Amino acid sequence: PGKIGPTVKLAAASWILATIVGIPLGVLAAVKRGSVWDYAGRIFALLGQTLPTFWVGIILILVFAVWFRLLPAGTMGEGFNLKNWILPVVTLAWLGAAGYMRIMRSAVLEVLDSEFVKLARTKGVTNNMVIWKHAVQNAMIAPLTLSGLLLAGFITGSVSVEVVFGWPGLARYAVEAVWTNNFTVLVVVTLLFTFGFVLINFITDILYALIDPRIRLT
Repeated sequence: PGKIGPTVKLAAASWILATIVGIPLGVLAAVKRGSVWDYAGRIFALLGQTLPTFWVGIILILVFAVWFRLLPAGTMGEGFNLKNWILPVVTLAWLGAAGYMRIMRSAVLEVLDSEFVKLARTKGVTNNMVIWKHAVQNAMIAPLTLSGLLLAGFITGSVSVEVVFGWPGLARYAVEAVWTNNFTVLVVVTLLFTFGFVLINFITDILYALIDPRIRLT
């Protein structure tokens, strides 16, 4: 039980950061299509989805912990210390923020190019109203679908981050079990990860149906 808490907290913090960074960045890139903001956002997403998580963690440790000595290199520490969380959370969240950015950009662009938005513009609806009331609201279904997968993925896929930063979580515990041939622990951890993944996706499906009435009709 003591190993579950750190993993869930790390995953939740990373998911929150990825959400508040990736979704607005995707909206900005879509609204400013073809601008510097758009290209910067796409580069951010490309790097976030292609660079290995463990490599990103090592580079962040090298820069912020070794060179500039601004943040600790790892470990969760006793109690709550924000500095101990910054590097692990940023490392894990970048991948999620990149996914949010790409899917939100595509969804907003699709809505902005739709006929009902063009009709709203011809009726004199302001640009801000078009973006926030029509484009963003109708585009939120796509990132919601990704949201559950990301949270579940952060929980089950935090192995490299926990190992690199010495995070005392369930994923690192599973790696240590591999080294010691403790198959009982591996089975238990696998079952816990599977249960968490299924539960989160089940909740996501319920929220998806509540937000989009068309799902309830089918």
